[in-house]
Amino acid sequence: MAQPIYVSAREAAAELNISRATLYAYVSRGLIESVPRAGQKRRAYALSDVRALLRDRGATATGGGSNGTGNHLDFGGPVLDSGLCAISDGRLFYRGRDAAALAEATSLESVAGLLWDTEAPVIFPLSGDVETDGEAGTGITRAIRRLSLAATIDPLAHGRGPTAVIGAGSAIVGAIARAFGAASSPDETHTIDQAFAEGWGRPNATRVLRAALILAADHELNASTFVVRCVASTNASPYGAVIAGLSALQGPRHGGQTLQVAAFLDEAERTPSPERAVADRLARGDTLPGFGHPLYPDGDIRASTLLKLTRETGGDPEVVGFCEAIQSAARAMTGEFANVDFALVALARAFALPDYAPFGLFSTGRAVGWIAHAREQYADPRLIRPRARYTGEEPRPAHQNRVG
Repeated sequence: MAQPIYVSAREAAAELNISRATLYAYVSRGLIESVPRAGQKRRAYALSDVRALLRDRGATATGGGSNGTGNHLDFGGPVLDSGLCAISDGRLFYRGRDAAALAEATSLESVAGLLWDTEAPVIFPLSGDVETDGEAGTGITRAIRRLSLAATIDPLAHGRGPTAVIGAGSAIVGAIARAFGAASSPDETHTIDQAFAEGWGRPNATRVLRAALILAADHELNASTFVVRCVASTNASPYGAVIAGLSALQGPRHGGQTLQVAAFLDEAERTPSPERAVADRLARGDTLPGFGHPLYPDGDIRASTLLKLTRETGGDPEVVGFCEAIQSAARAMTGEFANVDFALVALARAFALPDYAPFGLFSTGRAVGWIAHAREQYADPRLIRPRARYTGEEPRPAHQNRVG
């Protein structure tokens, strides 16, 4: 059997006439196999998959496809135009600004202003959000309950213009933060990272919490963001769109993977060594949650930034060292780098934050991006409504529909 042929990123992108960012998107969607090159940081790409994509594209262009993306709605080509977020050459950009640089130089409020395209100062209200009886349940349960109630009393929920969406969006982000333990700020003097640091009793973690919120803010058309845009395209309120986004985000294949990372680290702590913990999982055929991201073949820039800041800002050295040992073992055995899910759990453990902190940071930060996407979608009068390619039994004439 002939050995598979692999080509460089430059060659694959040139053959498809796409950017490298789009090539990495195809890889992350499972459309093109990517393998590490021996002794190199760069990866190689299966030529057979590149050629298959070219054939699929040709079939779509001649009527063989139904929605312009062939058979690949799960991770096909770009399906929506957006001016918000780009992933290019292993870097993440918000409206053309490097997100990792923003994470170390500005605030989530400033990033919200950038993504929401407003020069007015953004303030996330951290007082006066609706309370529900008993406040039982996890952070996400409280967040969805609070947003559902707030949607019925916030007059801005009925507006779809930029000003109304920004006003409702600010209230939404503040309510989510409060649901996950951010401290109340009656005079609105706290930034949202300060509110989390105070609420969780970790003022020394303010800098890394701020970076985590910023780096979580947007990530192109991930599953939850696509859901938000679909809901917004129906002209539902920003509250309804964000509630839908939260519901999608909590899935274990998305932001809910932080719980799997935490369980893995718990297991690793009970194992004689980090190397043994990784080896045992691989021997069982289990995946390593928190490792690998097809859009970042050379490492998730969000994770590397957060892990660096966790070290620099005084995270527990023992926890930091343990997490670094897990990363080294995983890299040696699988070739994969830590992703943002791992980094969020690592920073939470390094600063002894609540168990729900990783998801709380993820959902609060991502809500900023969701509002930006909803705002962008409201400006488009079209309903997002893909067609289905029917794969069932052939439709029958009415007289053949009798059964038995």
